[in-house]
Amino acid sequence: MLDLLMMELEGHRISAHVVSRALCPLLLAVLPLLTACGSKERTPPPYQANPSPKEANEVVVTTHDAPENIYATGAYVTYQVTNDCLPPIDNFEGVRYGIDKHSLDIPLRKVNPTTYKGTYFRDGILDLDYYGRGPCEWEIVLVGAALKTDSSKSPTYFTISTSVDAGSETRYSSKSIQPLLGEGNASPADSMPTSRFIRTVPEAQRSDYFSYKIEIGPRKE
Repeated sequence: MLDLLMMELEGHRISAHVVSRALCPLLLAVLPLLTACGSKERTPPPYQANPSPKEANEVVVTTHDAPENIYATGAYVTYQVTNDCLPPIDNFEGVRYGIDKHSLDIPLRKVNPTTYKGTYFRDGILDLDYYGRGPCEWEIVLVGAALKTDSSKSPTYFTISTSVDAGSETRYSSKSIQPLLGEGNASPADSMPTSRFIRTVPEAQRSDYFSYKIEIGPRKE
């Protein structure tokens, strides 16, 4: 359609300014059609949790020398698709609509004032044919947790996670509780990994910090 319009305009030797003005209504009419070609309703992943998982693992969240009002609020496990079961990229946007990761909550129980434990499962998501391209297979890539305190000027939370290969992670934060976003709504705390803590905090000041740790592994009966 655009080619025909250009040929017609060239035949009448119309100036470029007039051409651009003539094309504007047409382009405005065509643009929604082009957008529609690449649009597709985003829907939540159809993935289903396994109602009868068998391969149990345990996550342990601990604090050391932390203020008494810090507590764990929850944990999660993230799974990733490992095979070619997702929809192909066959849309105008070049976007794959099948999501290759999915997370499940891990309920935590308080074992003592500084320790929380929870159970998650390697086979926590069902290997089903979600997209008509064969069963999706899954592996765990990340386990994370969050802690929180309400005693500072803003509700402050502390996040931590570890990969399966690493198995554990420790982070450090000031006992004075320094939210990154200042006063107001809930804010992440200023924290650092062990390597940065050792490198940047002098030994004389390390007692001003507390640590929190996440560990994962097979559940001990």
